[in-house]
Amino acid sequence: MRILHCVFLVLMFFAVSCGSDQDKAIEEVMSLRTQAFETKDVDLYMTLIAPGYKQEKKGKIIGPGEIKKNFEVNVKLFETLHITHTDRTVYQDGDRAEVFQKTLVDVQDDEGKSRLKLKEKILLAKENGKWVIVRESDEDLFYGYVFGRNKD
Repeated sequence: MRILHCVFLVLMFFAVSCGSDQDKAIEEVMSLRTQAFETKDVDLYMTLIAPGYKQEKKGKIIGPGEIKKNFEVNVKLFETLHITHTDRTVYQDGDRAEVFQKTLVDVQDDEGKSRLKLKEKILLAKENGKWVIVRESDEDLFYGYVFGRNKD
């Protein structure tokens, strides 16, 4: 019985450690995404985007070029950005993963500080052994901010 118990513990440890490597890799992508926004590093951000990225948004096909342009335009709006996430849930199915999270974006510009609250869903896939973003959040991180400022 004792040997069976030890074998069970070893198998459980192996199962948990295999899953945790994938979880860690996905968390690393999400952490680097946050870092890219906060440091306004478009090159870092683009390393996280799948080379074949393709998403239809409002009847237009969005590819890596548009993703890069949108990132640059959005981060230039602010002097500083600080992003935190709460309630992050990751659903993984083989080489695909969905990340659901609440995102708080604290920004500062020449008019002062603002806080944006978003609910995001980001899709990742494992391509060539690396997790990459294959569909960015449908929430535009800065739409509410810009929209709100235009109304003022």
